[in-house]
Amino acid sequence: MDRKLSIRAKTAGQLAEAVSCWLPVTAGVPQGTKLGPILFLIMVNDLQCGSGKSSNWKFVDDVTISEGLLRNGEPSVIQSDLTSIATWASNNLMKLNAKKCKEMQICFFRNKSELPHLCFEDQILECVSSHKVLGLIIQDDLKWNEHISMIVTKASKRLHILRVLRRGGIPPHDLITIYYALIRSTLEYCCIVWHCGLPMYLSEKVEKIQKRALRIILPGRSYGEAQEMLQCLRLDIRR
Repeated sequence: MDRKLSIRAKTAGQLAEAVSCWLPVTAGVPQGTKLGPILFLIMVNDLQCGSGKSSNWKFVDDVTISEGLLRNGEPSVIQSDLTSIATWASNNLMKLNAKKCKEMQICFFRNKSELPHLCFEDQILECVSSHKVLGLIIQDDLKWNEHISMIVTKASKRLHILRVLRRGGIPPHDLITIYYALIRSTLEYCCIVWHCGLPMYLSEKVEKIQKRALRIILPGRSYGEAQEMLQCLRLDIRR
């Protein structure tokens, strides 16, 4: 498809008179256009794994592929799928960042099978024990310690916002709204994925952040009293 793009300059909130000449777009999708999202979906949905045996998940420009292997010597097809992805990118004049690609092996057998290293564009992929996928840290033992530590640390830093606003005279009903928007949303991100496998000690670690937040909003009140006054449920009940 012959695609061209013209750029109009904008200065001081007003459109300038100067408009660039039409320039050809040889690869990718122009950003900021009305048809851009649709054209991008058409392009990225064309990406298919060559073998058809592995599973793949696509979200905008992030792609995750996986396969399940039995212990009877079943051959792996994921290397051929990586090669087909690299070929697809080359045919579409796109450059993939091999340094951001990681390999993770999940195995619960005592004696793990030695699998050959995966290569992508002549670069051996780093095999990691955990990796962040769309904001969710996945571990090779399928535990959630690292993800919970990340969201608890992130939410703890935001508690300072509540302290500053309370000292500024912001009423409790406004503070709880800010807590919902900035802090609780962080603690509950992707909770539908990790809640069922969360042990009690990690669940309490998350709950302590809400206890600290309500103590800031209503100092001198117990956690139960603050919950009742602010109509704020426990996080494990909400999940």
